[in-house]
Amino acid sequence: MKSGPTGVDALGEALTDLRIDLRIYVPGYPITEAVPALGRGAQMAANEKVALEVALGASATGRRSMVLVKHLGANLLSDPLSIAPTHAIGAGLVVLVGEDVGPKGSQAEADVRNYGPLCEIPVLDPACPGLLGPALKEAYTLSERIRGPVMVRTTFEFKEAVNETIKKADVPAFGPFPGGADEKDEDTFATFDRSIWDLTAKGRHMRYRGEALPAMRSASSESSLNFFRDGSGKIGIIASGRPGSLALKLTSTPPLLVVGYSHPLPWEMIQDFVRKHDSILVAEEPAPFIEARLHLCENVLGKMTGHLPWGKMEGSDLERALDLIASGKEPGPAPSPQRFVDRLNSRNVCDDCPFRPVYQAVGGLSVPVAGDAGCSIRAVRPPLEAVDVVYGLGSSVAVASGFSRKGVALVGDYALAHSGLLGLIDAANNRREVLVVLLNNGVAAMTGGQPVPDITRVLEAIVPDLRTIDLPASREEIEEVLEDELAKPGISLVVARGACPRYDPAT
Repeated sequence: MKSGPTGVDALGEALTDLRIDLRIYVPGYPITEAVPALGRGAQMAANEKVALEVALGASATGRRSMVLVKHLGANLLSDPLSIAPTHAIGAGLVVLVGEDVGPKGSQAEADVRNYGPLCEIPVLDPACPGLLGPALKEAYTLSERIRGPVMVRTTFEFKEAVNETIKKADVPAFGPFPGGADEKDEDTFATFDRSIWDLTAKGRHMRYRGEALPAMRSASSESSLNFFRDGSGKIGIIASGRPGSLALKLTSTPPLLVVGYSHPLPWEMIQDFVRKHDSILVAEEPAPFIEARLHLCENVLGKMTGHLPWGKMEGSDLERALDLIASGKEPGPAPSPQRFVDRLNSRNVCDDCPFRPVYQAVGGLSVPVAGDAGCSIRAVRPPLEAVDVVYGLGSSVAVASGFSRKGVALVGDYALAHSGLLGLIDAANNRREVLVVLLNNGVAAMTGGQPVPDITRVLEAIVPDLRTIDLPASREEIEEVLEDELAKPGISLVVARGACPRYDPAT
């Protein structure tokens, strides 16, 4: 039985209302589950940098655009993101980033709020799925006002039901900011203004800091996404993102300030709240972004003081922290690091995977092996233990190129198209010693089975003498080919072709 609308529903409704012409994404947990909300016209990009660059082109020609990525994908798009604000855009452009707090389906946590001050862009932080729509509406209005991209990040699950107790109309709001988040009446949106070229690079930055940053501060302080609840006691909670929703559900009712912007922060509101309370508990995920900025104030507590856990938190963590502060007790030692055996949902390479003999053959070569943040990351532990290092999606070719002797790069076709191709070009150009083993199944198997472009012709141009293995094949056959290629100088490429039992690339 369905409990009500979800974050996916809220996203789909908001996109329809806001007339987003270009909707582009790169799959990966946790945003894959939100992709259906983008609609039939949504496009999957090769990688996040390309996605943002396509969106910038759309924006420049008057098309509102949205880029949907996971938190680690923000790292790849940060290059054009750091340039776009001062360069200026046309129609509104929003980067919606889903944080994998935990993490459950990622190699690492990475707090994307840090891109706010780094790239000088606004970062909106809705507390629950029910506020996602208002946050996106405000983000597009602000983007067009400052002529720059705006980031909206989520720390909740997109499939989480909208909490009916947290509605925009139910909380005392401080906004909307001047200019409002009202929908435009015109049929068209602004295009890129070439008068920006009258300014130097320094001048463009001066313009942005003089015009856009004040507008961002005004939007943050007067946003209707901020809300305050008066309560009992002298311990106040400042929260952002999902922890704001957790704080509202506590059985106790401490004073609470939930901020809708992580950058810029609504400083006057925060300062007034801090002055009125003896102690402040900062509840946020995954890192102490706000707490670190308040740390000079007395009695500011949270992750840095050990009162709250880093990463994902629950309501019980907030209750425990409040009890500790009230009693004056020390938090005690940090919990022991989570081990692989502690995660019941952790998986190895599937038993029926046709590529298992490839992993087995690679594991028996006695050479260093770099894997990728695809299926090969599951081969780092028993029973296969075929992969030694995994640094990121598309990284294995370049990483293996740096080994002290010729080793192996295990890379999937999605990872190679995403960013690994650059490592292959570099290895060929610099005549590096590396054996690249491409696991070619035609789909992005770890992110939902999306079809992957066939770049075989490109590979043949880079490494003309590549070899192909059609699966199924025995471990002995595969090992013979790999040992033969390892004995050759320079770059080698072996393409192992098979079908993932979970997905059919033809559908």
